[in-house]
Amino acid sequence: MENTSNTHLVIPKSRKTIKMNEFSGREDLVFVDMPDSITVIKKGAFFGCRNLKKVKLSNGLKTLEASAFMDCYALESIILPEGLESIGVGAFMKCFKLESVVIPKSVKYVGDDAFGMCQGLKHIQIPSEAFVSGNAFRESYQHIEVEYY
Repeated sequence: MENTSNTHLVIPKSRKTIKMNEFSGREDLVFVDMPDSITVIKKGAFFGCRNLKKVKLSNGLKTLEASAFMDCYALESIILPEGLESIGVGAFMKCFKLESVVIPKSVKYVGDDAFGMCQGLKHIQIPSEAFVSGNAFRESYQHIEVEYY
């Protein structure tokens, strides 16, 4: 079981996966802290956590599945760890307050709508070797300064 307060969630070090829809709809969450043992965040794990502002992702994270953080309207920043390999369809869709993202060189795939409708997104860095779906930034692309590296 996770260690929680009303607004702060600390995932135990014994965990390796965040389950599908595990924290979906938890509008009380503001901050999530993941241990480096987490390698996969399953589909919809934090879907609809509308007040979630900050997430400390695992440095061991390899896969962010579809809709993992979709509809986290208040999410202000996310640091994607080196070693992450894929960002699923709609993973950060409708994260309206997200302003800047650096996709690590280890990422090989960014799915459709991964950052779709992120209307606050102003700057993104993308590794030139990553496959990025043509719709990865749907309805937010006109606002974004894209830098390939």
